[in-house]
Amino acid sequence: MAYFDPEPKRRKEDFFDMEAEVEEFKRGLEVSKFVAVLGLRRYGKTSLILTTLNELGLDYVFVDCRLLPSGMISVSDLIAILERELSEKSWFRSIASSIEGIEVGPIGVRFRRRDLNTLVSVLERLEGKVLVLDEVQELRRSRYRFDSVLAYLYDHVDVKIVVSGSQVGMVHRFLRLEDPSAPLYGRPIYFVRLRPLDRERAREFLLKGFAQEGVDPPRDVVERALDVLDGVIGWLTYFGYAYTRLGVRDLDRIVDMASRLALEELEHALRIYGVGRPRYAAVLKIVAELGEATWSEIMRFLESRLGRVPRNTLSNILRNLVDMGVLMKTSSGYRVADPILRYAVKKYLRIG
Repeated sequence: MAYFDPEPKRRKEDFFDMEAEVEEFKRGLEVSKFVAVLGLRRYGKTSLILTTLNELGLDYVFVDCRLLPSGMISVSDLIAILERELSEKSWFRSIASSIEGIEVGPIGVRFRRRDLNTLVSVLERLEGKVLVLDEVQELRRSRYRFDSVLAYLYDHVDVKIVVSGSQVGMVHRFLRLEDPSAPLYGRPIYFVRLRPLDRERAREFLLKGFAQEGVDPPRDVVERALDVLDGVIGWLTYFGYAYTRLGVRDLDRIVDMASRLALEELEHALRIYGVGRPRYAAVLKIVAELGEATWSEIMRFLESRLGRVPRNTLSNILRNLVDMGVLMKTSSGYRVADPILRYAVKKYLRIG
């Protein structure tokens, strides 16, 4: 697998040199039972986790919470994902028959009972393993508090817990680490935070990736891509993939293609707000148009488009968008955190 392959990387030789981040994650696994890897979408969190766990030779269960259905989720929804993952683990298939409520057939592992007790019984058998919950903030969409299960595992089972999240504020809300009444309160958690590549590392990533593909693009194209993509390794990968594998040599067209993907993800995230979506869209629109907008500028635009809005409503909208990782708070206002999403909001997002 080359640098420009779009799938998450699983081997060190396929993973661009992020040695400092890898070592930080390894240290977290050494000193803590619970590690949280945080960073915006396409910062390389999944690749970092999978590559490091494979390099260390650790057995793990990887649960991609993005596969959960939209709307409210249930224990059964989580079990459906867990079944598919456990079916691929030979070490689990060998012990599955000894777990009440579990059967192993030719097509894999199946939970006969899809309830909380069965889920906990299975997770208890992960002694000495690593449980990974990718995009863990999606679990907040449940009437059941899954952080209670994580606290139980932390206290009673010899298992490492790794969670990742791109909606950083939402992860903190899900874990509720500062709430004395919350299940995980007081448990030490090791945080690993990913950030965009600086320009020199981003340039190195592109040049090495193009060399792997046997392509030598004009240097001005590379430099312009660095200007536009702002060190986000996922978008750098997409650019390289489109340029070399899809044969799209026009950077503007690649940016447009990527922006449609980003917009689709944004629309999915905004569905949770239902009839409140137009207000969220209007806030994003003015911030993207101005590049950076103050609270007052946002309020004026919002009320000019949608009528009077209570001050606390706007404050809640901004807090939610920051927690989602869509907006970033700066010293003078707010801006759209992701460069491609900023383009998508300006060009394609509809308020109504």
